Amino acid sequence: MTESLWQQSKVNCPKNQTDCDPIPTWLLKVCASVLIPTITNIVNLSLTSGQFHHILKESVMSPLLKKPTLDKDQLSNYRPISNLSLISKIIERVVKCRLTDHLVYNGLLNPHQFAYCQHHFTETALLYIHDHQFSSMLSDHRSCHVCLLDLSAAFDTIDHNILITRLSSWFGIHGSVLNWFKSCPIFRSFRVKCDNDF
Repeated sequence: MTESLWQQSKVNCPKNQTDCDPIPTWLLKVCASVLIPTITNIVNLSLTSGQFHHILKESVMSPLLKKPTLDKDQLSNYRPISNLSLISKIIERVVKCRLTDHLVYNGLLNPHQFAYCQHHFTETALLYIHDHQFSSMLSDHRSCHVCLLDLSAAFDTIDHNILITRLSSWFGIHGSVLNWFKSCPIFRSFRVKCDNDF
Protein backbone atom coordinates (compact mmCIF):
# COMPACT_ATOMS: atom_id res chain seq x y z
CA MET A 1 0.00 0.00 0.00
CA THR A 2 1.44 3.35 -0.93
CA GLU A 3 1.65 6.40 1.29
CA SER A 4 -0.99 8.19 -0.82
CA LEU A 5 -3.49 5.34 -0.40
CA TRP A 6 -2.93 5.39 3.35
CA GLN A 7 -3.43 9.16 3.42
CA GLN A 8 -6.62 8.81 1.37
CA SER A 9 -7.92 6.14 3.74
CA LYS A 10 -6.92 8.13 6.80
CA VAL A 11 -8.63 11.34 5.67
CA ASN A 12 -12.04 9.67 5.65
CA CYS A 13 -11.54 7.75 8.90
CA PRO A 14 -14.24 8.18 11.50
CA LYS A 15 -13.30 10.33 14.46
CA ASN A 16 -15.02 8.09 16.99
CA GLN A 17 -13.91 4.64 17.97
CA THR A 18 -16.21 1.74 17.21
CA ASP A 19 -16.71 -1.18 19.57
CA CYS A 20 -14.76 -3.40 17.13
CA ASP A 21 -11.56 -1.40 17.57
CA PRO A 22 -9.28 -2.41 20.44
CA ILE A 23 -7.25 0.78 19.89
CA PRO A 24 -9.03 4.15 19.87
CA THR A 25 -9.20 5.79 16.44
CA TRP A 26 -7.74 9.04 17.75
CA LEU A 27 -4.67 7.15 18.99
CA LEU A 28 -4.22 5.46 15.60
CA LYS A 29 -4.34 8.86 13.91
CA VAL A 30 -1.86 10.43 16.34
CA CYS A 31 0.54 7.49 15.94
CA ALA A 32 -0.05 7.09 12.18
CA SER A 33 3.56 7.78 11.21
CA VAL A 34 4.73 4.92 13.45
CA LEU A 35 1.87 2.53 12.58
CA ILE A 36 1.86 2.96 8.78
CA PRO A 37 4.38 0.13 8.16
CA THR A 38 2.43 -2.30 10.38
CA ILE A 39 -0.93 -1.42 8.85
CA THR A 40 0.62 -1.65 5.37
CA ASN A 41 1.88 -5.16 6.21
CA ILE A 42 -1.60 -6.18 7.40
CA VAL A 43 -3.20 -4.88 4.18
CA ASN A 44 -0.59 -6.51 1.92
CA LEU A 45 -0.75 -9.82 3.82
CA SER A 46 -4.54 -9.88 3.42
CA LEU A 47 -4.25 -9.28 -0.33
CA THR A 48 -1.33 -11.62 -1.07
CA SER A 49 -2.82 -14.46 0.99
CA GLY A 50 -6.24 -13.99 -0.58
CA GLN A 51 -7.87 -14.02 2.86
CA PHE A 52 -9.91 -11.42 4.70
CA HIS A 53 -9.24 -12.37 8.32
CA HIS A 54 -12.31 -13.42 10.33
CA ILE A 55 -11.54 -10.91 13.11
CA LEU A 56 -11.91 -8.11 10.56
CA LYS A 57 -15.34 -9.46 9.58
CA GLU A 58 -16.83 -8.82 13.02
CA SER A 59 -19.19 -5.88 13.24
CA VAL A 60 -21.39 -4.19 15.80
CA MET A 61 -24.96 -3.52 14.69
CA SER A 62 -26.73 -0.52 16.18
CA PRO A 63 -30.46 -0.15 15.47
CA LEU A 64 -31.20 3.46 14.54
CA LEU A 65 -34.71 4.88 14.38
CA LYS A 66 -35.37 6.02 10.79
CA LYS A 67 -37.28 9.11 11.89
CA PRO A 68 -37.68 10.55 15.41
CA THR A 69 -41.46 10.64 14.98
CA LEU A 70 -41.80 6.88 14.34
CA ASP A 71 -43.03 4.37 16.90
CA LYS A 72 -40.05 3.04 18.89
CA ASP A 73 -41.83 -0.27 19.55
CA GLN A 74 -42.08 -1.18 15.84
CA LEU A 75 -38.97 -3.08 14.73
CA SER A 76 -39.56 -2.16 11.07
CA ASN A 77 -38.99 1.51 11.99
CA TYR A 78 -35.32 0.83 12.70
CA ARG A 79 -32.36 0.82 10.32
CA PRO A 80 -29.45 -1.48 11.24
CA ILE A 81 -26.16 0.44 11.22
CA SER A 82 -23.10 -1.79 10.89
CA ASN A 83 -19.85 -0.58 12.46
CA LEU A 84 -16.63 -2.25 11.34
CA SER A 85 -13.11 -1.91 12.65
CA LEU A 86 -10.89 0.83 11.26
CA ILE A 87 -8.37 -1.69 9.85
CA SER A 88 -11.21 -3.48 8.03
CA LYS A 89 -12.34 -0.19 6.47
CA ILE A 90 -8.78 0.67 5.40
CA ILE A 91 -8.34 -2.72 3.69
CA GLU A 92 -11.68 -2.38 1.90
CA ARG A 93 -10.81 1.17 0.77
CA VAL A 94 -7.44 0.04 -0.61
CA VAL A 95 -9.13 -2.82 -2.50
CA LYS A 96 -11.74 -0.40 -3.87
CA CYS A 97 -9.02 2.00 -5.08
CA ARG A 98 -6.99 -0.78 -6.71
CA LEU A 99 -10.05 -2.37 -8.35
CA THR A 100 -11.26 0.99 -9.67
CA ASP A 101 -7.79 1.73 -11.08
CA HIS A 102 -7.77 -1.70 -12.78
CA LEU A 103 -11.22 -1.15 -14.32
CA VAL A 104 -10.45 2.39 -15.53
CA TYR A 105 -6.95 1.58 -16.85
CA ASN A 106 -8.22 -1.40 -18.86
CA GLY A 107 -11.39 0.33 -20.07
CA LEU A 108 -13.64 -2.25 -18.41
CA LEU A 109 -16.31 0.12 -17.09
CA ASN A 110 -19.52 0.44 -19.07
CA PRO A 111 -19.53 3.91 -20.69
CA HIS A 112 -23.19 4.27 -19.71
CA GLN A 113 -22.55 3.59 -16.03
CA PHE A 114 -22.98 6.67 -13.89
CA ALA A 115 -23.01 5.24 -10.37
CA TYR A 116 -19.70 4.94 -8.51
CA CYS A 117 -17.71 6.54 -11.33
CA GLN A 118 -15.55 9.61 -10.91
CA HIS A 119 -17.08 12.78 -12.40
CA HIS A 120 -20.40 10.98 -13.00
CA PHE A 121 -23.39 12.14 -10.99
CA THR A 122 -27.17 11.93 -11.07
CA GLU A 123 -27.12 15.19 -13.02
CA THR A 124 -24.84 13.76 -15.73
CA ALA A 125 -27.12 10.74 -16.10
CA LEU A 126 -30.15 13.00 -16.49
CA LEU A 127 -28.34 15.20 -19.01
CA TYR A 128 -27.30 12.12 -21.00
CA ILE A 129 -30.88 10.83 -21.12
CA HIS A 130 -32.25 14.28 -22.00
CA ASP A 131 -29.67 14.74 -24.78
CA HIS A 132 -30.34 11.26 -26.17
CA GLN A 133 -34.10 11.84 -26.21
CA PHE A 134 -33.80 15.30 -27.72
CA SER A 135 -31.44 14.07 -30.47
CA SER A 136 -33.78 11.18 -31.31
CA MET A 137 -36.81 13.43 -31.54
CA LEU A 138 -34.99 15.91 -33.79
CA SER A 139 -33.47 13.36 -36.16
CA ASP A 140 -36.23 10.72 -36.33
CA HIS A 141 -39.25 12.77 -35.25
CA ARG A 142 -40.24 9.91 -32.99
CA SER A 143 -41.10 9.83 -29.33
CA CYS A 144 -38.78 8.24 -26.79
CA HIS A 145 -39.72 6.16 -23.79
CA VAL A 146 -37.75 5.65 -20.61
CA CYS A 147 -38.16 2.73 -18.26
CA LEU A 148 -36.83 3.39 -14.77
CA LEU A 149 -36.42 0.72 -12.10
CA ASP A 150 -35.84 1.19 -8.41
CA LEU A 151 -34.72 -2.10 -6.92
CA SER A 152 -35.46 -2.33 -3.23
CA ALA A 153 -32.41 -3.42 -1.20
CA ALA A 154 -30.51 -4.13 -4.44
CA PHE A 155 -27.17 -4.62 -2.71
CA ASP A 156 -28.69 -7.18 -0.35
CA THR A 157 -29.89 -9.35 -3.23
CA ILE A 158 -26.57 -9.79 -5.06
CA ASP A 159 -25.73 -13.45 -5.65
CA HIS A 160 -22.11 -13.85 -4.54
CA ASN A 161 -21.44 -16.77 -6.89
CA ILE A 162 -22.54 -14.71 -9.90
CA LEU A 163 -20.44 -11.79 -8.64
CA ILE A 164 -17.31 -13.97 -8.36
CA THR A 165 -17.93 -15.46 -11.82
CA ARG A 166 -18.30 -11.98 -13.34
CA LEU A 167 -15.16 -10.69 -11.62
CA SER A 168 -13.24 -13.56 -13.18
CA SER A 169 -14.77 -13.78 -16.67
CA TRP A 170 -15.59 -10.12 -17.35
CA PHE A 171 -12.92 -8.23 -15.44
CA GLY A 172 -9.90 -10.56 -15.41
CA ILE A 173 -9.68 -10.98 -11.63
CA HIS A 174 -7.88 -14.24 -10.79
CA GLY A 175 -5.63 -15.94 -8.23
CA SER A 176 -5.23 -14.56 -4.73
CA VAL A 177 -7.21 -11.42 -5.59
CA LEU A 178 -10.24 -13.48 -6.62
CA ASN A 179 -9.77 -15.61 -3.47
CA TRP A 180 -9.83 -12.39 -1.42
CA PHE A 181 -13.19 -11.45 -2.96
CA LYS A 182 -14.48 -14.95 -2.21
CA SER A 183 -13.28 -14.71 1.40
CA CYS A 184 -14.61 -11.22 2.13
CA PRO A 185 -18.41 -11.74 2.30
CA ILE A 186 -18.54 -15.19 3.95
CA PHE A 187 -18.59 -16.15 7.63
CA ARG A 188 -19.22 -12.63 8.85
CA SER A 189 -20.38 -12.19 12.43
CA PHE A 190 -22.03 -9.38 14.32
CA ARG A 191 -23.26 -8.30 17.72
CA VAL A 192 -26.26 -6.07 18.31
CA LYS A 193 -25.81 -3.07 20.58
CA CYS A 194 -28.82 -1.44 22.23
CA ASP A 195 -28.40 1.31 24.82
CA ASN A 196 -24.70 0.42 25.31
CA ASP A 197 -25.55 -3.24 25.99
CA PHE A 198 -24.72 -6.23 23.73
